[in-house]
This record gives sequence, C-alpha cells and structure tokens, in this order.
Amino acid sequence: MIRKMSVTTLIIIPIIVFLQSCSNKKAEDIQTILDKKESRTSAMLIGEKGFESKKLEYLIAHDYTKALYIIDKEEIEFNTIIKDIEKMDTEGIEKGKEVQQAAAGYYMALKDLFMFSRKEIEQEKLMRYGKEEKEIRAAQDKMLELGREKQHLYQKVFKADEKLFTARRYFESENKLK
Repeated sequence: MIRKMSVTTLIIIPIIVFLQSCSNKKAEDIQTILDKKESRTSAMLIGEKGFESKKLEYLIAHDYTKALYIIDKEEIEFNTIIKDIEKMDTEGIEKGKEVQQAAAGYYMALKDLFMFSRKEIEQEKLMRYGKEEKEIRAAQDKMLELGREKQHLYQKVFKADEKLFTARRYFESENKLK
C-alpha cells in the first residue's frame, strides 16, 4: 500500500511541477500583443517608410499641409494601438493589469510627444510665411517655449518607458515567460 502511494506520488509530483512551470497561454498572448504593438510603433516612427520619414520629407519641402496630414494619420494609428492594449483580457493573469496600464500609459505619452509636432509645424509655417516682423518674432519666441514643453514630454516618455520596462519584467517573471 505504501509502495503504491509512493509510486503514485512520484508520478503526480513531476506532472504538477511540469504544469506549474508552463507559462500561461493568456500571458503569452498579452506578451505577443505588446511585442507586435512595439514593432508597429517602431515601423511607424523610425521605419524608412514610416510616418516620421514622410513627415520629414514634407517639412523639408515646406509642405506643411501634408506634414499635418501625416500627423493626423499617426494619431489614428496611436489611438488604435492604445485601444488594442486597453481591450486586452488580463483577468487571472499575474501582473497583467499592471503591464496593460504601463503599456497604455507609455503609448499615450509617446502619442502626446509626436502629436506635439502640430504646434511646432504651425509656428514654423508662421515663421516662413509671416508677413510682419512682429508676427515672425512672436512665432520664434513661441518655438522656444515649445522646445521647453517638448523637453517635458520627452521626460514623460522616458518615465513611462521605464515603468513599462519594469512592469514587463515583473509580468514575464510572474508568468514564467522568457
């Protein structure tokens, strides 16, 4: 009898250990979604054919209307990414809600930074096509002010990125990913 119990125990324990060591499928899905959003954002912002490259081309050509149109397209893309992250099912996943909130916060901060270009483009347009010296000088002053504001936006992005990085590490650790 004891021998039967010890054999059964020796069979059951490895199975339990194996099942606990396996990562959660839902957690893997969340990680995959976050990886895809990161890749999508990178392509959009730093890709050779991404929105930022196109916007820069239009700005070099002084076509401010098309540059602003690209920013509108970027905003739509950011909104889609944020909504997709907010829709993720994190129920029952260790640190799932935390990583979801950190990711949404990061992409919101990134969106704020890149949408800030609208204000800069408007001032650049005034500086280039302004008729009066006073108007041009006011636009230059405003550009300096915008530069300081943009620095704060960069700081928000860095903090949000750090928070996301930490949340993802905890998430991966808790769910035995990587």
